[in-house]
Parts: sequence; C-alpha cells; structure tokens
Amino acid sequence: MRSLWTSWLPSWQLSLMPPSPAAPAPSLQWLDDAVRHAGLVTLLQAPLGTTLLAPTDAALEAAGFRPDALAPEVLQRWLLGHLTLATPQDDGLLPLLNGSLLRRAESGPGWVDADGQPVRLLGRPQMRHQLRVQAIDRPLASATQTLWQRVAADAGLGRLAAALERCGLHELLGCGGPFTLFAPTDAGLERAAARLGLSPAALWSDADRLRALLLNHIVPGRWTSSELPWPGRLRTLGEGELHLEALGLLRSGDLSLPLARGSDQPCSNGLLHRLPEALLPPAG
Repeated sequence: MRSLWTSWLPSWQLSLMPPSPAAPAPSLQWLDDAVRHAGLVTLLQAPLGTTLLAPTDAALEAAGFRPDALAPEVLQRWLLGHLTLATPQDDGLLPLLNGSLLRRAESGPGWVDADGQPVRLLGRPQMRHQLRVQAIDRPLASATQTLWQRVAADAGLGRLAAALERCGLHELLGCGGPFTLFAPTDAGLERAAARLGLSPAALWSDADRLRALLLNHIVPGRWTSSELPWPGRLRTLGEGELHLEALGLLRSGDLSLPLARGSDQPCSNGLLHRLPEALLPPAG
C-alpha cells in the first residue's frame, strides 16, 4: 500500500510532546479508504493550514469504531468533527468544523473533547498533499448535551439551574440555538441580589426581575473565548448588552470579571462559559 505521508512538519506547529527522531509514525491505514468512502477526496486539496485530527488504527480498534461501516454522509459528518482550521494557541482552543471544540485540559498536559474525555496528540503532524494530519489517541466525541442538560448536571451550577427552571428558560436552553451562556456560580448568583440592593429571597420571588437578569447572560450564537470581540459589545437575549473589555474581562456593575476555569464547554446547541459572579448592568 502506498504511503500517505510525504513530509514532516516542524514539531512546534502541533505536537505538544515531540518524539525522538527515531520514533515511528503512528499508523493511520484507515484514512485513505475512509476519505474515498466519504466522497471527500477533495479534502486532500484543502487549503494549506487545514488539519485532520486522526485517531490511530489502534485507537479505532480499541474503541470498536469502523469508519468503513458508516454510511458516506455519516462518515462525512464524523470527519468534519475531526477537522480544524486552527493550530494550538496560547488560549488552548481548537474549534472543529462541526462547531465543536477541543480544549486544553485544566490540569496536566493534553486536551479534552466535547464530552470532557482526555485526548493526546501523538507524534509530529504529517502532510497528505495539502492536508496536515495529526495523529490522536482516540476518536473525538461530539457534544451531545444541550446547554440546559450541561447546567443541570453541574453540581456547581445548582442555583442557576433552579433559577432557569423557575423562569422557564430551561426550555429555551434545551432546544434551538445556538446560544452562548455565561454561567455564574451559585455563590456569584447569590451575591447578585446584594449587589442589586435586594435580599436573595426578594430576587428569587420577583420572577420578572430574575428572568431579566438571566436573559442578560445569554447571547445568540456560538462564541468561543478567542472569538469574543475583545473589547466590544454583544447583544444579549435580554434588554442589555454584554460589555467586553480588553485583556479578556467582562464588565459587571463596577466589577471586571475574567472567564473562570471550565469555560468553552461545547454543547449540542451552543457553548457554556463560567463566571465567578453574575453579570449586572455596568455602573454609571
């Protein structure tokens, strides 16, 4: 079988842990037939800079996954979930062409996919005509949870989940989209009442005010942290705007908030970012 690989790229372009020069290239024998089966031979003439994150033969076998058993249109969608136009940057995000994300692990080396499963890049990227191919140690999972399911399953967002359900916004976040949700922690949502001059009970009992507050945490579209217009503004689903400052800060009353760890969580109908506090209208 004729080899797919024609040249090596410098290790700094994608490889996090470059192997020694003697390390063999990971085996990707499935790729040729899969590209032809999916009717994506033109993929090999993709613009320079397109990268396919390709599970190794061993990774596919371990997962019990056979690309040749998929219908061509299903295989096309699966391949799109492994393609990116980006290379790892300091922000640690790789947007995939199916709208999902690969993001750096919060602790230790490596990356996590849309289901939070760890992913390792193996060896150096190789070139197949115009397509850069980076071997990985497992097939990537697509986001299956909606924004509402993601919030409801997060123990640190219990107060937000209850507030969304009380205002009927859980139905909005359970379908449609895409939306970007800026999710304050339970403690941050509790502190929002005092910042508004209310007791937590008073804010909770005022469904209209609570709904208006929550709507200003939801933005139409899918905005990764690297794509947000820093500095700038975004229209929310409420009556206000999201004020974004330089250096990756969001304006909330008289506070400037960074996105918290655990942001850029892809969902089937959008993206979730975490905040230490709730978003209030800018002071003054």
